[in-house]
Amino acid sequence: MQHHLKQFEDVFSSDTEKNRAKLRIENLSAVGMSLDEYTKLFHDFLTDFYLSLFENSVKLSWLRRRFKWYGFKTIIPMAKNSPGLSIAFVKFLRRNVGNDIQILTRGNFFTKLELYFDDFFPGFDESNPWENPDYYKFPFKNISIDFLMVVYQLDDRMELLKIADEGKMSYAIFVDYVINHIFSENETLKRNRYEVQYGIGKHYPFYIKDRDKIRKRK
Repeated sequence: MQHHLKQFEDVFSSDTEKNRAKLRIENLSAVGMSLDEYTKLFHDFLTDFYLSLFENSVKLSWLRRRFKWYGFKTIIPMAKNSPGLSIAFVKFLRRNVGNDIQILTRGNFFTKLELYFDDFFPGFDESNPWENPDYYKFPFKNISIDFLMVVYQLDDRMELLKIADEGKMSYAIFVDYVINHIFSENETLKRNRYEVQYGIGKHYPFYIKDRDKIRKRK
């Protein structure tokens, strides 16, 4: 991966002069505690919550991949399976297991997170996250799963995530770093391969779109 000098202004980690909705810390407070206490409590909660969410998502993906229909094993992503297998799986969960997982799997988050598992854990299906939990641990110490969503389409996503982890970047600083990276890449390529998707719609958060991959799927 090519490393680029900073040349594009920050838009997430700081407010520009033209920004009408500037964040002014002096105008913020929290009920029943100081702002510093509130910030730390929120940070600690999300750290634990996102870690637990990742670990349970790994287990859910592992369980889905164990399901077989007429001898055909479930493959990931689920859209690649036959309609018959998918329907049988949903019916099995609702009737035999007694639950429905589509509140988790029908959204964009889980399907994109699941794309990382084979990169993080080679031979994902060969072990068992209950018997060997250490193998399936989240592979970064200083970032969380929200960072993964930003770069899931990029070929150099692992390098970018390692940079964020080693630099102990906040989410806002990481996004500005990625924006500078992809705009610099566009300049090198002399075309707009990468686009910023600000996630203003209700169905997906901020991420970077790789237009080349969109074309390949058509």
